[in-house]
Amino acid sequence: MFLIVNVKQAAMEKKDKHSEERSALFTHQLVTLADLEKFKEQMLSEMRRLLAGGGSQHSKQWLKSREVRKLLDVSPGKLHAMRASRQLSFMRIGGVIYYDRADIEKMFAKFKTPAVK
Repeated sequence: MFLIVNVKQAAMEKKDKHSEERSALFTHQLVTLADLEKFKEQMLSEMRRLLAGGGSQHSKQWLKSREVRKLLDVSPGKLHAMRASRQLSFMRIGGVIYYDRADIEKMFAKFKTPAVK
């Protein structure tokens, strides 16, 4: 019993010491307006890069049914009908069905109606 109490006390003392060390680090640091401006510029430049297409390089080539249904906004039955009618090509590995993003884009281009000028 005495050993358990000592272990608990040691853990509490270590935790208190660690929290004091962390708070001591922050009490001596100041954030200036220049620091905030620099941070803002870094965040804005990163957001611009992502919005400009820098983040599109990470898009997946192969999508699962759930992702395709969300992308096309269709029900599971409609997606099944699109597979059955060969409107949309797919690949089945085990019990999981995958769709190529390029095939979905081709399908969009195929069914796109031209605008009247």
